[in-house]
Amino acid sequence: MCSNDSPSQKRDGTAEPDVSTDISRQRLQSDYGASIDSLRDTRLPETRIEELVTLCVETQQRLDHGRGDGEQTLTLVAAVGEAMADLEAATVVDESELPESRALETGVPAEEYVLTPTERDEALAALSSLLHTAVETPPASPATTAGAAD
Repeated sequence: MCSNDSPSQKRDGTAEPDVSTDISRQRLQSDYGASIDSLRDTRLPETRIEELVTLCVETQQRLDHGRGDGEQTLTLVAAVGEAMADLEAATVVDESELPESRALETGVPAEEYVLTPTERDEALAALSSLLHTAVETPPASPATTAGAAD
C-alpha cells in the first residue's frame, strides 16, 4: 500500500487532517480569481463575461465553505463551451480591417462580432485556463454535503 492511498492515522485510529486539501482549495480559489481577471481583459461578449465571472465567484464562495458543487461545475463547463462557440462564430480579421464599431453582445449576427486573431487567441487561452480549473474542482464529499444547508 502506498502512503498516498489513505490519510495517515494516529495510534488511537483517528485520521490526521489533510493539509493538502486546504492548499489545493486556496490554489483553486486563486486560479478562479486569475480567471476572472483574464476574462475581464478579453473581447468575449459582455454578457458571457458577466455570466462566467458570476459562476467563478459563486464557485469561490462554495470553496470558502469547504465544498465544491458538481452541478455548478457542470454549469460552468457548459458556459465555457458556449463562450467558445461565440468565438468560433466570430468574424476574425486583421487589425487593419477592424470596423469602427464592433458588437460585443451575445445574440448579435456573427458578422458583427469581429475579433483579431490575437484577441481570439487570448480569449481562448482564458477560457481554456478556466476550463482546466473547473475540471480540477472536486465535488463536495458526502460528509461535507450531509451537514450543509443550501
